[in-house]
Amino acid sequence: MFLAAGAVAAAAALAVHDEVPAAAATADGDDPHVAVDVKRIGAKGDGRTDDTVAFQRALDLAAAVRGRVVVPAGAYLIDSVSVPMLVKVQGLGSDISRYGSGTSGGVNLRHVPTSAAPMMIVSGPGTTLEGLTLQGNGSAAPLLRVDNGFESRLDRVHLANVAGTALLAQRVNNAFWSDVFINNCGTESDAAMVVKSPPPEMSMTNSNTFTCVDLTIEGSPGPALDLGWGAASEYFVEFVRLVALHVEALQTGASPEAVVRIGNVRQVEFVSPFVYGGGGPLIEHRQARPRGVVLEGGVRVIGGALLGVDPAKATANDCLVRLSAGDDFALVGTRLGRFTGAAVSVEQSYGANVMIDPTVRVQLPKGGVALRDARPARTLPVWRWPGGVTTASAVEVGGHLVAGRIAAPSAAPLAAAAMGSARVVVDGSDMAGSVRFTPGSAAKAGPQVRLTFATAFAVPPTVVLTALSAAAARCRPYVSVTKDHVDVCVVEPLAADQRGEIVFGYQIVG
Repeated sequence: MFLAAGAVAAAAALAVHDEVPAAAATADGDDPHVAVDVKRIGAKGDGRTDDTVAFQRALDLAAAVRGRVVVPAGAYLIDSVSVPMLVKVQGLGSDISRYGSGTSGGVNLRHVPTSAAPMMIVSGPGTTLEGLTLQGNGSAAPLLRVDNGFESRLDRVHLANVAGTALLAQRVNNAFWSDVFINNCGTESDAAMVVKSPPPEMSMTNSNTFTCVDLTIEGSPGPALDLGWGAASEYFVEFVRLVALHVEALQTGASPEAVVRIGNVRQVEFVSPFVYGGGGPLIEHRQARPRGVVLEGGVRVIGGALLGVDPAKATANDCLVRLSAGDDFALVGTRLGRFTGAAVSVEQSYGANVMIDPTVRVQLPKGGVALRDARPARTLPVWRWPGGVTTASAVEVGGHLVAGRIAAPSAAPLAAAAMGSARVVVDGSDMAGSVRFTPGSAAKAGPQVRLTFATAFAVPPTVVLTALSAAAARCRPYVSVTKDHVDVCVVEPLAADQRGEIVFGYQIVG
């Protein structure tokens, strides 16, 4: 495959116009790709010379032929450049650059310290950035701003050392990013990475259908990642999938802001995330600007782990997930640990659609709870949790309601039964079963036997007795119930000729 003659001519013309060698953009019979080498355009890569002009010329040359810019290993000082549509910027150095700033480790683009503009602006669709390290170098401006990320690709891109937002994605559509690493960026209030939609003046569609695999954010003093977080109309994203998200926030000195902040969204999924540390919740959903779209909201955390700070280093987080405003949140198969108050805290205004799957595991601290729910009872969803089901709706059971693997209550005779050393026999559980006893000859009216629940109820339950023997049917029984036990009582003892074994079935609902 050979480059069309017109495209080569365009590249050559642009090269002559910029007074750089036409050979900087060529076609080779053995390599069908057009490659513009920034060093052949004039970039020094010595970490001292401002290479902004050379980089922009290389990008423009590549744009003319829909080609790529190759960047050999080195340290390049950059103010601000724009990456046009259908251009690929490819670092040729070793990926070891993500672990250090030395030029021998790979391709390092260092921001001009006094620059107030983003170092790289993705301004056209179909762009690719690959094998690059972007260093803040004293500037607080973003290292990468994506203004038009339609069908954009990022692969093995490292952003580091910015006292502010390092990656600002203003429009990402049909985009696939992988192995993006953001280190030591953000402030106590500004997230290291922000994904939103374009402001109204850009007249572009909102961010949607964005997938990122292996996104790592470490060392943020406050929030690490914002998704549609804000009150203005541009703060909205939809159909976002983050696979193998890895976030490690600071453990000491971190702000109380949530580590991952989710605002106005439609369908956001975290698949196998690991979020750790922080001074506040690890995940917060707070919708500030409803849009009224179908299936609004919808945050799913599938698998992975949410782990608060190490208690040996700082006070553990009060909660790991805070649902402040919005609707439709689910945890499926996630493990949660290291907190002092609640694993999940649901505030009063949050919607009814909240689900915690039975496969979720919560390691409870002393005095902690799995769920703290401040919503009115009428809005409660069905909670499926080991240990309980709570619902504000009718419950329909397709089969029999059967108690399984539930501990049995203990049973003991009371004084009015005058049973002496005779035993009370109970067969069942805290939910249902039977109790049998034979009163003594001196039995009196009142409480006969006590069933103490294996697990106390939150409020006194409802107990229904069913007579299973003739004596039980004749003794006019009633019950006295507390949260801890139920006493089986009789109005009056049976006559001597009517006495016998009293057997009751019981059903407990509470």
